[in-house]
Amino acid sequence: MIFKEIPILELLPQRPPFVMVDHLTDYSETQSSCDLTIRPDNVFCENGEFASAGLIEHIAQTCAARLGYYNKYVLKTGVRLGFIGEVKDLSINRLPREGETIETTIVVVQEIFDVTLVTAEVRVGTEVVATTRLKIAQGQASEEV
Repeated sequence: MIFKEIPILELLPQRPPFVMVDHLTDYSETQSSCDLTIRPDNVFCENGEFASAGLIEHIAQTCAARLGYYNKYVLKTGVRLGFIGEVKDLSINRLPREGETIETTIVVVQEIFDVTLVTAEVRVGTEVVATTRLKIAQGQASEEV
């Protein structure tokens, strides 16, 4: 399957202008990736840079896209809401700039019930711009599927 062809809104509970991923670029049960081109009208773009809060939200939405794909295409259920439970060991080498495309890869470290612990690496090309660990808690299925 070519993941980039799946409309991202099918996988996420978020809606514009708060969508921080353009495409799911890779999926497996333990690792997934999403990209985002930083546009000047992005709510997290300030003075030509993508804010750190935007990076965290992009990582969280990469997790959401992975879970959305799993729920919709594997389990054949609705997309579930998710919540950031913890951000740990956040390291930002630099903020991405307007016009750059970031790609985030998340690796599942552990899943217990409805809580997923992931490590994340955000890159611009081959340059690592940020890394972190996130805990994501899943909630109910959203109204839209």
